[in-house]
Amino acid sequence: MAVLSMEAYENLQFKSDVYFKLQEAEQEAEMTDQRYSSKEVLKAMKGAIGGE
Repeated sequence: MAVLSMEAYENLQFKSDVYFKLQEAEQEAEMTDQRYSSKEVLKAMKGAIGGE
């Protein structure tokens, strides 16, 4: 049995989530030729959080 602090556990969960999201993005990139510029991505992110 391993014991982790809450902070260590949350950090591990965050890293796992990021890794999973990157894997999903790589799979999607392999299935489509659609690409977005950094400006398009930034605009979409700002729109999603109400920044623009």
